[in-house]
Amino acid sequence: MKHLLIVDDERGSRESLRAIFGKDYRLSLAESADEAVQRLSEERVDLVLLDVLMPRKDGLALLKDIQDLYPDVPVIMVSASTSVRPVVEAIRVGAYDYVTKPFDVDEIRRTVERALQSSVLQRRVEVLEQQISEEYPIDGVVGESAAFRKALADARKAAEADATVLIMGESGTGKELTARCVHAWSKRKSEPFVAVHCAALPESLIESELFGHERGAFTSADRQKQGRFDLAGSGTLFFDEVSEMPLSTQVKLLRVLQEREFMRVGGTRIIRTEARIVAATAKDLRDEVKQQRFRDDLYYRLNVVPVRLPPLRERRDDIPLLAAYFLKLYGQRMALQERTLEPETLQAMAAYNWPGNVRELRNVIERVLVLHPESRVIPPDYLPEEFGAGPAGAPPGDGNVTLAEAVNSYEKRIIEKALAECDGIQTAAAARLGTTRRILKYRMEKLQIGADHSN
Repeated sequence: MKHLLIVDDERGSRESLRAIFGKDYRLSLAESADEAVQRLSEERVDLVLLDVLMPRKDGLALLKDIQDLYPDVPVIMVSASTSVRPVVEAIRVGAYDYVTKPFDVDEIRRTVERALQSSVLQRRVEVLEQQISEEYPIDGVVGESAAFRKALADARKAAEADATVLIMGESGTGKELTARCVHAWSKRKSEPFVAVHCAALPESLIESELFGHERGAFTSADRQKQGRFDLAGSGTLFFDEVSEMPLSTQVKLLRVLQEREFMRVGGTRIIRTEARIVAATAKDLRDEVKQQRFRDDLYYRLNVVPVRLPPLRERRDDIPLLAAYFLKLYGQRMALQERTLEPETLQAMAAYNWPGNVRELRNVIERVLVLHPESRVIPPDYLPEEFGAGPAGAPPGDGNVTLAEAVNSYEKRIIEKALAECDGIQTAAAARLGTTRRILKYRMEKLQIGADHSN
């Protein structure tokens, strides 16, 4: 049952409000500002009905205190005066609404119900925002490898220029997190970020989800519905896995990008949009265009600033950084003391190919902490079975090397082994290691692998 606090120095007003709300709400009554503050400090209150004119400390002064101390508690001001000035001042300070005496019972009931509903919705929004920030923390963009830093630099430039961005990368490389960074780095950061997961929307519903629909547009459309473009406003609209969008919808999205306008399903009114578009795909859109599964004109509209996120196997230097980040993140969430990886554990992780990329690494770390919360140092046998051997067999460590040294030592060995097996042909060795010749050459130079391995 919701809890209302009634603050009024007049006994008759307090009793009138008790009669109106006593059956449906839990009530606390206070006849002064000091008593109201005490009540607020002792109990959780969902809403305050506050008289404007009171002795010693009036309602407007108390309203300011409530806004400072309990900003989530809505306040409805009550007064016998019909003067406009206190109404304006109360709303300016932060009151939800204002009602006058004598009370219109139906009006004051509706006002209280609206205020409580608004408060609940606000709390839900805050919880969702907290959950999203935990799932996609901006400070979770971790990595020092050259390819990854270039991708971030491109994303930041695009964000500042307000350009359309196409983020490309395998599943688990952090495409949505990068899109949220583009939004957070842009001048639109205070506006909504709205995600559209194209692969999850049935073809029969995607246009209604994007553009909304009018009442009567189809059998079950019993009222008007706003679409994702409406919800995004002048913020960012993120199309995840845009390659999965049906061709019929691609035509309409292209028109929005060209004309900056759309119509709701079943509607006749043109609606302008200022939303900024960011798209992501795990597929090669150029190949999708060749296969006639994606429109070439839409591809060129989306591909204004391409951002390629490298897979984790191409940024093995970042594995110690990412592992340390996730150990700290999930350790704090689980209230665990600081955890570290044994050098052999990191060697096994460095040898692994990470088909699920950063998402897989994150899940592995979380799983280890959940299953072994008692261990301060994590041995390799805590890793999943697929980490058992690695491509060349992880050598034992002596426990006196740093994580970075362990990674470099083991990576050097597997690169030298691959080069030897491929007769020094770097292109073939790169293919065997699941990377590119350019990345392989960079790693050889960094690890001081001799020129006798070059082709």
